[in-house]
Amino acid sequence: MSMRLSNLFHRIRARYRPLERRERGVAMLIVLTWLALMISLVGEFTYGTVVDAAQAANARDEMRAHYLARSSVNLSRLLIKIQQKFIDPTMAQAKQMLQTALGGSSTSQAGGGAASMGALAFSLRITDYAGALMGFFSGSKDEVASLGGLVGIDTANIKGLGLKSGSFDAEITSEDGKIDVACGSGGAPIRDRQTVVYRLLMGLMYSRRFDRLFSEADQTGNFATRPEVARAIIDWADADDQMFSVEGGSGGGEDYRYDATNDRYRAHDNSPDSLEELKMVRGVSDGFMEAFAPHLTVYASDQDCKVNLGAISNKNGGDCTPLLMGIIRASALDPANPSKPPSDPGIFDDSRLYPIASIACDRASAAGFDSLQTLISLMTNPQTAVLPDDPRYKIFQSMQPMKITEADLGRVAKVASPRVYRIVATGASGRVKKKITAIIDTKRELQNPLTINPGSEKAAGVLQYWREE
Repeated sequence: MSMRLSNLFHRIRARYRPLERRERGVAMLIVLTWLALMISLVGEFTYGTVVDAAQAANARDEMRAHYLARSSVNLSRLLIKIQQKFIDPTMAQAKQMLQTALGGSSTSQAGGGAASMGALAFSLRITDYAGALMGFFSGSKDEVASLGGLVGIDTANIKGLGLKSGSFDAEITSEDGKIDVACGSGGAPIRDRQTVVYRLLMGLMYSRRFDRLFSEADQTGNFATRPEVARAIIDWADADDQMFSVEGGSGGGEDYRYDATNDRYRAHDNSPDSLEELKMVRGVSDGFMEAFAPHLTVYASDQDCKVNLGAISNKNGGDCTPLLMGIIRASALDPANPSKPPSDPGIFDDSRLYPIASIACDRASAAGFDSLQTLISLMTNPQTAVLPDDPRYKIFQSMQPMKITEADLGRVAKVASPRVYRIVATGASGRVKKKITAIIDTKRELQNPLTINPGSEKAAGVLQYWREE
């Protein structure tokens, strides 16, 4: 019996013998391997969660910024409608009352009467204050309250003002106060209109400050003079194959060698689709666009290619002085022969014209032009341009008048309420910012409705251009 128990004990001991030194630590390795695997899995899961959350936040901000920018466009269209339906008629009545109080029309007076009327001319463009007005809808609660306090309105109980997050803004300018390089173009070009565009372009480019643009070779090694660039812009947009000639008749065939470059193309031979298209015209460089693009457009509405002085302003960061100098110089050119020297060479003297044009630009932005006579009075009576307490008063007192008639100025310019507007709307949410550029024609016929309510769509202004960035 004892022998049997002893054998059983030895068998059990052999089965559960102690581990050798080389077999120890296996459990530790298993635990460490499992921990490493779990850490990598948790890290990957955490990283994926963070990326997904960031993508979701960006998508949310993208959509929010997009619709904030669209809201800015819609509010801008509302401001334009208010300007045309209420403010412009009110300003017209105020102008009539002012003329009556002064004892006559400003256009029927000369000398001091015209100058006085020009000095008292005024206008109100609600579109110039779009940024401040947007603050009521896009600002925080405190910003809305402070804006309301400026105009004496308690906004505490007004719903729909301000935003909890995000912001939007808008800049509204008129395209009618620019030179329309697309005027007179298309399948049936009209020479008289092309001549007006040529005169305006030549007047705009004439200043000596732009000589460098026409004295350096372009990227193809070619040089271009001012008349050549003006002709090339006109020929780019007309459908015929004859080069535009200011003297009349045929100027020969168009041969701008657009197909001689590495990137071959042909002239558009139709109205430009956008202003950026001018970069493809021979002689139009990046420097040209930087200098003149703020004063050019392809969306203006005047059929005779006239620039609307009533739409000129420098309140949105631009300087309208070069444009006014170009308009004045264009009016001095002979319509039948623009290459002929003007009767008053002083108009082409930068030192004489620039001071008056800068004063006119400031007046256009502050008070506006009520008629062409307002600008003519500054030209013929420069002594009335500034007040006696202005540091420039003595300079203008010794300045000689420049000859310009209302008939000459009326061939290239007019004064009217703006019709075509450019809206640059921005919306921001988080780190995302969206920009929408829209061109609105308030009197154009609606041809391709975008909504189920064409009547309201036309009333808000017909879209001519839309770009999202």
